[in-house]
Amino acid sequence: MEKRILLLEDEIIVAMDLQEILDNAGYLTMVAHSPNEATQILKKFKPHLAICDINLGKDTTGIDFAMEAKTAYPQLEIIYVTAFSDQKVVESANATQPLNYIVKPWNEEQIKVSVNVAFNYLIEKMKKDSLIECLSLSEYKILDLIAKQKKSKEIAEILFIAEKTVRNHRYNIIKKLNLPNDNNSLLKWAITHFNS
Repeated sequence: MEKRILLLEDEIIVAMDLQEILDNAGYLTMVAHSPNEATQILKKFKPHLAICDINLGKDTTGIDFAMEAKTAYPQLEIIYVTAFSDQKVVESANATQPLNYIVKPWNEEQIKVSVNVAFNYLIEKMKKDSLIECLSLSEYKILDLIAKQKKSKEIAEILFIAEKTVRNHRYNIIKKLNLPNDNNSLLKWAITHFNS
């Protein structure tokens, strides 16, 4: 998997430092110095992760870009870089559900660790998504209810199907996910992987 990162930083020296650190660590990076430039790069480069400076020194912030980018590309994950944070800024940033914050002045190790954690999360998310894609819509609905700790009888009532049908779907889900055929394997998997 190519690990692509968009860096949105208006300070050229800071952007070059970040890019050098990440390029040397084996990531593919592109730098944007404004939200408009970042939007253009986003369309062509299709990054997995965007590292955005919250305070771009202009009318538009990194948060504004992240909101727009996550609407167009919901799979994009965000890490914010900031020199300060007040309650209003943090609340606004949290609306984009960032993976992390890096506070300036940062060091090389902080950047590497934050990005490594982000990509570990992304890889796990992709694995989960690919497993779930093999399920039918009915199986998906049942797995969702299992993750909410509903029993077969409750699931049958909620979905207006027979309890035997729920048990058949459970069996098929266990086979598709390659889980052991014991009483709690599907419940454990659903709680830890699906309902997060």
